[in-house]
Amino acid sequence: MRNDIISELPDSLITQILLWLPTKDSVKTSVYRPDGEIFGLKFQEWIAAAVDRGIQHLDFETKNPSLFLKDSMPMNIYKSKTLVSLKLVCVELENPKFVVSLPCLKIMHLENNWYGYDAPLVVEKLIAGCLVLEDLTVVRIHDMVIPDLPLLHVKSLTLKILRLVFDLEMMTTIPISVEIDAPKLEYMSFINRHSDTIMVKNLSSLFKLNLDTEFGYSSLEPRDIIRDVLTGISSVRQMIISQRTLEVICRYSKLGPIPKFHHLSHLKAAFSSTSLQLLPAFLESCPNLKKLILDLYVSAEPEEIDLTNVPRCITSTLECIEINKLIRKEATGVKLVHYFLENSPILKKLKPSFTDSPMSTMTNLPLDHLYKMYLTARKRSRRCQVIIS
Repeated sequence: MRNDIISELPDSLITQILLWLPTKDSVKTSVYRPDGEIFGLKFQEWIAAAVDRGIQHLDFETKNPSLFLKDSMPMNIYKSKTLVSLKLVCVELENPKFVVSLPCLKIMHLENNWYGYDAPLVVEKLIAGCLVLEDLTVVRIHDMVIPDLPLLHVKSLTLKILRLVFDLEMMTTIPISVEIDAPKLEYMSFINRHSDTIMVKNLSSLFKLNLDTEFGYSSLEPRDIIRDVLTGISSVRQMIISQRTLEVICRYSKLGPIPKFHHLSHLKAAFSSTSLQLLPAFLESCPNLKKLILDLYVSAEPEEIDLTNVPRCITSTLECIEINKLIRKEATGVKLVHYFLENSPILKKLKPSFTDSPMSTMTNLPLDHLYKMYLTARKRSRRCQVIIS
């Protein structure tokens, strides 16, 4: 026996009631219906009716990713003339047999959706049909019921923001190939924990980049891939780069020169104490860097590092340095701080941030000793302030 009066109403009347509610509220009233098949039908009917009514913002999510709907999204969603933003999470998208036309869609978020066997074509059609698309997010995380998306082709003349997240390493060995062609792109975040390939072109407008990938380093021609990607993003102004990405780039540097990032002024990078030796080599490719933020990961047995090479940016442009996750009086960190103080003539601020660690026997070193050690250190820049956190 049903325990609510609403469920006794005719389906056509329920649909009309839901159309007057905000999108999220109306979806919530349907998600908890006990019969999954009934929910699928009502969901399709509700979405189709909302699109026909001229809905502008559609945000739909199935809470349980393992319980995909039996029915795909209604086909009229591919030709809405009013949708401005579209977020679909854990739903099925069928390949339309017609040209997709979403003339007003500016924001699209696709997360863990089921595209069937035509996955690359479905996503490519969606992007191509959005003539004013500015903000695109595609997320594929580990879930056994989600098939591979072997090719993602992002080609847009209007796209400004792009976020790609792939984390499928536990479920598949099939590589994913990502191709990006977006001349107006200003911000890109590419987080890829699978050994996939990425190809980019026409990114001259790129301002900020968050990069966490291995560039498909396990593929047959990693050298060409890395060179082409680095060349393609070389106009970036601000960059966040992960430890594993830096390690791959530094391995590549032994095969060929790293392209210059002449416009890069802000860099946040993660280094382990074992790969810190590669820092000067990477900074050589950033001749006009002004601000540097380092996240330092100290291993249990840090290696001896040789910091004798001084890149051009340290002696001519670097004004602000932050070094995070230092361990009090740990040798590698101390050496790194002194390296910057002694070689940066125009440095204005150096901010070391300390954290306690069981790997160090000197974690109880008082902060006033740290102040004294760094304030009395030999500094090439008289204007440099040392701010210990």
